[in-house]
Amino acid sequence: MSFLGVARMIFAALFVLVTYLTVTPNPDDLGAGMALTRWIAELLFGDAGLNDKVAHFLAYAALGASAAIAQIRLAGRGAATIGALVFYGGLLEGVQGLVATRDAELLDALANGLGALAGFSGIAFLLHIRRAKARA
Repeated sequence: MSFLGVARMIFAALFVLVTYLTVTPNPDDLGAGMALTRWIAELLFGDAGLNDKVAHFLAYAALGASAAIAQIRLAGRGAATIGALVFYGGLLEGVQGLVATRDAELLDALANGLGALAGFSGIAFLLHIRRAKARA
């Protein structure tokens, strides 16, 4: 299987995982992963209580980065891919409001969108630099 094929499989797996974790009734069972996001939230913001926002950002940053690596371009454009991930993150956040033990939060949707933008844009920038160096 080609590198691109593997990258697309990883994107698909992350997409399914993020979807599952977003709509699962009890995400607090994640233990160690949430301990990491609490540590990051404490380090960056001085408030471990923001760990949920860090988790949302990181999940969508991973989705965005994997989409860039997999060269997923909706309508031939990276911006459309980012827009679709932002929309999907907002949509899933709304779905969370339908799950009895979860709440839909605007700040979570914002963290999703910023993560998708940062992940995709960051990798796209690095790939652009790599291609420019290869041409030089």
